[in-house]
Amino acid sequence: MDSSPTELYLPHTFPYPIKVTSLDAQPKSELKRGTRLLSYSFVYLPPTPDAQPETRFGTWDSAIEGTLSAWNIKSGDVISQKKAKDKAVVVVIEPCKHGMQLGGLCVLCGKDMTNVDYTGFSDASRASIQMTHSAFGPTVSFEEAQRIERETAEHLLKSRKLSLIVDLDQTIVHATVDPTVGEWIAEGEAWELRQTSKAPPTPKESGETPDDADDECNPNWEALKDVKSFRLGPESFGPPALRNAHRGKGKQKMVENEGCMYYIKPRPGWKDFLRETAKKYEMHVYTMGTRAYAEEVCAAIDPDGSVFGGRILSRDESGSLTQKSLQRLFPCDTSMVVIIDDRADVWEWSPNLIKVIPYDFFVGIGDINSSFLPKIEPLTIAVPISTPDVKATDGPNGSSSSSVDAGDVPPPTPVDTSPSIPLTPAEVEKAELETTVMQTKNNAALDAQLEQRPLAKKQEELQEHEAQTQQQASSTVPVKEPSPKPEKLPKKALLKNDDYELGRIGKLLNEVHSRFFTVYDARSPENARRKTGPSSRAYDVTRIIPRLRSEVFEGVHILFSSVIPLDTKPETTEIWRMAHMFGARCSTELTNDITHVVAAKRGTVKVDMARKRGGIKIVWLAWFTDSIALWQRQDEKPYLLDDPPNPGAQSSSPIADHNSQLVSSDVDVDSDDWDQEPASDMKGTGALQLSNINWDDINDEVEAAMNESDDEDEGRSERSYSMNATEDEWTEDANSATGSVNNTPKTRKRLRSVTPSDGGVANGDDGYLHSPLAKRKKLAAERTGQSRLKEGTTADDITSTPSSNGSARPSPRISQPQDDMTEDDSYDEDEYEEDEEDDFLARALQEEEDVG
Repeated sequence: MDSSPTELYLPHTFPYPIKVTSLDAQPKSELKRGTRLLSYSFVYLPPTPDAQPETRFGTWDSAIEGTLSAWNIKSGDVISQKKAKDKAVVVVIEPCKHGMQLGGLCVLCGKDMTNVDYTGFSDASRASIQMTHSAFGPTVSFEEAQRIERETAEHLLKSRKLSLIVDLDQTIVHATVDPTVGEWIAEGEAWELRQTSKAPPTPKESGETPDDADDECNPNWEALKDVKSFRLGPESFGPPALRNAHRGKGKQKMVENEGCMYYIKPRPGWKDFLRETAKKYEMHVYTMGTRAYAEEVCAAIDPDGSVFGGRILSRDESGSLTQKSLQRLFPCDTSMVVIIDDRADVWEWSPNLIKVIPYDFFVGIGDINSSFLPKIEPLTIAVPISTPDVKATDGPNGSSSSSVDAGDVPPPTPVDTSPSIPLTPAEVEKAELETTVMQTKNNAALDAQLEQRPLAKKQEELQEHEAQTQQQASSTVPVKEPSPKPEKLPKKALLKNDDYELGRIGKLLNEVHSRFFTVYDARSPENARRKTGPSSRAYDVTRIIPRLRSEVFEGVHILFSSVIPLDTKPETTEIWRMAHMFGARCSTELTNDITHVVAAKRGTVKVDMARKRGGIKIVWLAWFTDSIALWQRQDEKPYLLDDPPNPGAQSSSPIADHNSQLVSSDVDVDSDDWDQEPASDMKGTGALQLSNINWDDINDEVEAAMNESDDEDEGRSERSYSMNATEDEWTEDANSATGSVNNTPKTRKRLRSVTPSDGGVANGDDGYLHSPLAKRKKLAAERTGQSRLKEGTTADDITSTPSSNGSARPSPRISQPQDDMTEDDSYDEDEYEEDEEDDFLARALQEEEDVG
């Protein structure tokens, strides 16, 4: 045993601030447990308000044995609570630090660690880290853990390996207790036995015998051939107290009373994956299953122990049923540790994690050892989980020792001699109760599988669906002659060997290994000799894995549409955080540098705006989720969101032809139909469809125009109104008339009319204008000597034409050939006397054209 220095800190229970009155132990003096080190004074404040403060005194005794090396304080110093926490007051050379303990004894010196005296300090607290796979293994101090990890790292680097933590359920295997699987396996084995026992057919025999035709193999047998099975007794399903409490309470407690048979399906490609991965990684099992379950599964997939070598950590030793901790096995340095697991939430998205797509061979069963865990929420749910830091901060103050430098003298070990505070009986009872509740819930889920046989039900549903599909297909095909005997529908397999995930994970592990040792080999000799922590090294998987993730969406700028709820802050959602973790930028608005719109449905405002802008890839949400699941950006073509054409937009009406001019500049983008083109009944002939015109509105418009005053004052007022009219006022009138012509709802957004000043004519002739206002403006612009407005047509001047239903319908005279007119075109000049000076429309239109 080598002596080493230990730094002692003042207990945090002292009544700070204190003043050191004397140092009672001198340097190089021998200390025993209980030797007085110093005396101090402090000011006591009585609880009563009228009492005076008083000075009191106290002492501090040594909780460890050794030789006092040096004091870091002197008599008369005043020490605050912060100073006591940050600075050690004395250094002691200990003959043994008791850094490794087993069964309450120091492994190094054999001293009893369970003794606790009046100081309240326990030596057992000095070695509280359990970093072995066994629950009954030795515990070590932080300093000893650093030494062990340095030695492990040196061994791995010489072997050019990294450490790999492997989850079992839905990562490497899938398990169930459904008895249906055993029955299907028995059917398949019996069928194969019958096939091998049959004699080969003689040349005279032709065709199949009735027995051969009816001897059909279970369709799931091919996928079940490599399924392993084992039985666990009731002792594996909770403590005896839990089992005895439920014993004899009906069939709902079969698992706890009798145990059950497990069926384990290894993931396709598992043999090659384990064999090849073991060449580059030292592999550890970390599972939420029990110890007995984990050992049976490992015996099935690693019978000779060449892959895992007994390095198994189950929920019985991990100390938690809901979380997995990397520090449980690697308390100081995680720079060489990689994790593969189908659940990222139990690891709090550790930077060491490579997430695996869950293996769901037994359809709908899920993880039978984690039924008590919360279900994985959709990506859009807000979660208050911070993005993991890519830098390792495993040791105190965010630093840890180097995994490659060895032989360095460790610094003095800090020891807080404050009395340890054990858990209260209430806290212990609460923790035990929570564990019992979760175990009971998990056992209930296993009972449900045993009783309900979900796989048998799903197979039956699949067969019924196939029968219905065949019946529907046969009903659409005419049958020439009735079949003498209905053909027997072959059974379809529910279970399939169509998973290739381990091949993808193997490639990612190879990439991590390659990048790590490429940087490690390229380090300079100076850096190799320099003492550096993992956070300052480039060969660190907590840097490499996040970098691999960020390359998936590198250069991608995403706008989500109908993915994040409106009442949720986007930055707090899982999908937003995932996008950033995988290298994408996200925005809430459509900006110039958006590259992708990820949508959950068609026809949204953001999707339509992106489509109009062009140059943006509009994809379904599946493109995003698949890219994340596969850690590879997927080709956008299969995921493109291609809207079906809008039927209203296919019309060849003039409104559709001038879509770019019809949308108002102040369009309300929050409307569901802001970008829909107005419906039209035009047939594409270029002629006005008179049967769809609302003549009542036109008559009112014409009558209002004809009743305009010729008085000079009124004309001046009208001219003033016309000169100050805004575009919105013009388009408001235009919209009302357009809505009448097209018989569209009045809630339509304002549409800009095509007028001669806009340079557009509806059909290239005078046969159609978009609104009565546009007609009035055109008439005013074309007048040559007298106001045609005052010669306007009223409803009484319009000829009635028969409608499609046989009733009379008025028809205008505009755009009709001269020989089609049936009304007199003469006007009463006396009644409508021309006054060029008072024609406000002509003036307004002339000034508008001059400005344009």
